[in-house]
Amino acid sequence: MWIPEVPGSLTGKDINNLHLQGSHCDTCGRTFFPARKNCPKCMDNKPITSMMLSDLGTLQTYAVASVAPPGYEVPHAQGYIDLDDQGPRIFALLSDIGDGSGLKTGDRMILKVVERGMDPENRKIMGYRFRPLASVGLKSK
Repeated sequence: MWIPEVPGSLTGKDINNLHLQGSHCDTCGRTFFPARKNCPKCMDNKPITSMMLSDLGTLQTYAVASVAPPGYEVPHAQGYIDLDDQGPRIFALLSDIGDGSGLKTGDRMILKVVERGMDPENRKIMGYRFRPLASVGLKSK
């Protein structure tokens, strides 16, 4: 059993096959992450469609910090990624970046699902990060 670190952020058949979960409003056409129950733009109570989002995206901007809160590695990097397939722009922690000097705007990024610990009910808490596509030896599309 597992639960997402951020409610509504991950979906999948099992813990080894998790992907980002979003939602899409059929009325206005906007896509949201994490998944929402209704559209904040349309401001009505119509349910919106849950959907799996792309695991790939493009780094739009980022910051690398030399200090981080307890439980996070240094350097600590975070950035905005535009997901492929008309996905939304999301904010995420970045991993597998070395000292951060190799990062650049426009880098292709790929989802990395990470275990963050256990909850009181002994379920694994799963989080998401993004890492450079080059760090896993894949080429950009």
